[in-house]
Amino acid sequence: RERHRPHTMAYLFESRQLLLSAALAASVALLLDRWLRRRGRGTGKDALARELARLEARAEAVREALAGLDEPPQREVRIWMDGAFDMMHYGHANAFRKGRALGTHLIVGVNDDESILRCKGAPPLMNDEERLAMVQACKFVDEVVPKVPYIMSPEYLRWAIETYRIDYVVHGDDPCIVDGRDVYESARALGKYRTIPRTEGVSTTEIVGRMLLLTRDHHRAAAPSPVG
Repeated sequence: RERHRPHTMAYLFESRQLLLSAALAASVALLLDRWLRRRGRGTGKDALARELARLEARAEAVREALAGLDEPPQREVRIWMDGAFDMMHYGHANAFRKGRALGTHLIVGVNDDESILRCKGAPPLMNDEERLAMVQACKFVDEVVPKVPYIMSPEYLRWAIETYRIDYVVHGDDPCIVDGRDVYESARALGKYRTIPRTEGVSTTEIVGRMLLLTRDHHRAAAPSPVG
């Protein structure tokens, strides 16, 4: 997380003045120490050494503060992804990784059971709570939103953008069509839609197919694309 720094001209001027003062004081202390040595007076040597060390530490702290002022603060970019994420697999995790790489904060909306049933004609294998728990467990996900409709209306999308301060809505580059319409047409119209490459070779449908057909050769099938 970005640290708070006082980015003001007044602070910058004050810090530079402090650095100059510390450097001057250190130089004076060094000259005085040399003068005392030439006169053979060693009683103040230890005290001067301590004072010199203190001034050097103070000057170093000011140098670090000035260096920090030159670093521009990182702008937060908030990414939204949504889906059913049924029987969550490495394709989902890879999508989250790629989506978060487009910003700094990833918000994932999980479609509710009822909207999945309406749009796909069958309920998900895992219920709302189970799918939420799996998404929350992914290290690339910063925030989870439950009961997101499978098709976000323009009104819902505007609400989500305002509520969660969304910069971009992200989905895989595979088409997402329901009843002949693009699920993300509202996000496209707002200019906030971005795509990421889909992870080939894995899907919930394909995994369920392996179990239903009791296949024995799926490990010998063409290897999926490497995680990129």
